[in-house]
Amino acid sequence: MRIHLPGRHRSHARAGHGGHAHDDNSFAGSAEHYDRLARRWMRGVYRRIARDVVAALPVEGTVLDIGTGPGHLLVEIGALRPDVHLAGIDPAPDMIEAARRNLASIRERATAVVGDVVHLPFDDGSFDVVVSSLSLHHWADPTGGGAEVARVRRPGGQIRIYDLRSAPFADLHAAVSGDGRPGRLARFPITPLPFPALRRLVL
Repeated sequence: MRIHLPGRHRSHARAGHGGHAHDDNSFAGSAEHYDRLARRWMRGVYRRIARDVVAALPVEGTVLDIGTGPGHLLVEIGALRPDVHLAGIDPAPDMIEAARRNLASIRERATAVVGDVVHLPFDDGSFDVVVSSLSLHHWADPTGGGAEVARVRRPGGQIRIYDLRSAPFADLHAAVSGDGRPGRLARFPITPLPFPALRRLVL
């Protein structure tokens, strides 16, 4: 099974890693540098999140990573679950180029595309799990993003957001909660790494 990318591609604002439709493109032109830093300092974080994500994935499931950057979370998920199909989206073309390089060994089941969270280029109900890590706090429109994330989640699927405590979880939750599903916001410790505890929202 391959993830279907519809032909109705739209124009997307360029922004930094996860900075969907955001004016501050702090990572522009530095994807290679960010890739090296993430590989060295964030690998443990991505592995911890990946273990949490795969527990929610069915056999041969599909996962979308929003604000994927250089794709390290998808790499970790793919290593844990060789049966799943992966997609990543980021508004920065240089980040997507880096993600495609990092995903090259599993490209038959992994896709990385340039795009924005408020205009996801995927069909309704495409993914069993939609995940975002350390991206939500960059979103200029968490309400619009939440509506799109809910649209591409399959019935019975999950949205799993990992971010700093200050991220606009409430706005995202409000945008998604029209389906009547309660959300669960909890601490998500990364210890023993020298990294502050994140918050995880599951919808």
